[in-house]
Amino acid sequence: MTPVGRAERRAAVLWIVLTVALWNSIFEMMVARGVKEYLFRAALYDAGRGPLTPIAQVMDPAIFHGAWVATLWSSVVMIAAMLTIRMVRSGGSGVSSVQGRSVSPQG
Repeated sequence: MTPVGRAERRAAVLWIVLTVALWNSIFEMMVARGVKEYLFRAALYDAGRGPLTPIAQVMDPAIFHGAWVATLWSSVVMIAAMLTIRMVRSGGSGVSSVQGRSVSPQG
């Protein structure tokens, strides 16, 4: 196993930072949906059209769901990033082996 070079280390750090930002964005989006749902239910209660809804009844499932969805998508991106870095590092893409050769349609 060869040591990790500076470029690979930078790529890995960049992907980790992007994955953390992705997780945070997805989680925030899902929590915001929960807040909107709670505010809608509170407005229904104020208008006399619905029952009193405790905030925990709406936000606990929203936070749980948001954490799972954010973790799932962030994991998919991180796995794809690490596989890409590994493939580029090992030269397994197949692209580098044909660079520099002229390819003619007749063979």
